[in-house]
This record gives sequence, C-alpha cells and structure tokens, in this order.
Amino acid sequence: MLPVVTVKGYPVLVFEKDGKKYYWLAGCPHKKRPLNEGKVIEDKIECPFHHAVFDLITGRLVREPQSKTPCTDCRLIRVKFDEKTGDAEFEGQPFIPELPGSKV
Repeated sequence: MLPVVTVKGYPVLVFEKDGKKYYWLAGCPHKKRPLNEGKVIEDKIECPFHHAVFDLITGRLVREPQSKTPCTDCRLIRVKFDEKTGDAEFEGQPFIPELPGSKV
C-alpha cells in the first residue's frame, strides 16, 4: 500500500522510485473509486475494483479495466506538489473517490 497525503482536501498517493517522488490523485479515473488500497507491483498500481492497471511513473493506463464500462482517455491525475511550500496543481479535474453506494 502506498502512503496517502491530503492535498487541497483530496487524497493523494505518494510513490517513490530512485529518490524521486510521484504524486497521483488516489482515485481510479474509470469509476472514481479509491486507489489507496490498490495492489502495487513494481511501478504499477492495480485498482482493487475493476483491476485496471496504471503506471505510477507516467499515469498511463497499462491494462484496461475488467468492466463493461469503457475507460476512455483513462489516466491517473498527476499532482504537481511542492513539499517545501505546500503548493499543488492537479493535471486534470480532481475528485473525491467514493465506494459504490456511498453517495448521499
């Protein structure tokens, strides 16, 4: 499991490789489900819901979700985060990941 920090009210995954940190919104873009409990395999993460796999370096979709619903333009939302200043910018529209049936 990857560490998760809160940035501007959104959960953000922190992946570190070779001394470099990568920040990603902790939500699968396919159905906006939480990714924080996704299985990490080397530099990839598998969504625990529909098993889409994403590259944690580039954010690209590596394996399509096992779902009838396609994932068009599917990629993780990168967060440009400066740990020193706390400044952050999302490359895409951030969202709060939700479990199925949890909408109020």
